[in-house]
Amino acid sequence: MKRRLLAILLTPLSAFGGERDLVNGIESVAGIYSSIFLHEAGHALAFKAVGATDISIEVPRAGSILSGVTTAQTSNPLSSSQRQFIAVSGLFTASLAAETVMQRRGLHSSVYAQSVLGTAVTSNLIHVYQYYTRIRGVNGWAGNDIDQYELAGGNPHVFSTVLAAYSLWTLSRMRKNEIPLFFVNLRF
Repeated sequence: MKRRLLAILLTPLSAFGGERDLVNGIESVAGIYSSIFLHEAGHALAFKAVGATDISIEVPRAGSILSGVTTAQTSNPLSSSQRQFIAVSGLFTASLAAETVMQRRGLHSSVYAQSVLGTAVTSNLIHVYQYYTRIRGVNGWAGNDIDQYELAGGNPHVFSTVLAAYSLWTLSRMRKNEIPLFFVNLRF
């Protein structure tokens, strides 16, 4: 009898834990896709700044679940500096959102904010990794923002170094502030 009573009393607690897990999962997915959308919105704003029209954002991009693409029409060919500006704008915007989370202590415990932050940092490192490990034109790889920056005449190694350094510094600050990276507490 006592065991039954204990089980009945603990059932709402386990149900609440399950509901919290579901809410955390939803907030995580929302944060991931918000970060991807912010990245693409950065490209869209840069396109708008250089006079492009018919700007379109697709998140997720066709054939992928964790990426996006921004397209636009320009009436004149873009200069090298305009193309570089567009290439860096997505990663910059997502990193700015990540930095906002880092600077506002009230956001540190928000699963949604943690996912925005984690996605930006992870995306920066994935861009660097893919730039150095994949070859444009091989197996349909069109390149990423670092490739586009290089094609526009920018130094991809400087851009990669800045992205990696910012991301590692942010991971270190996340550890210091006990902000988990996708539910994993950083211990390094």
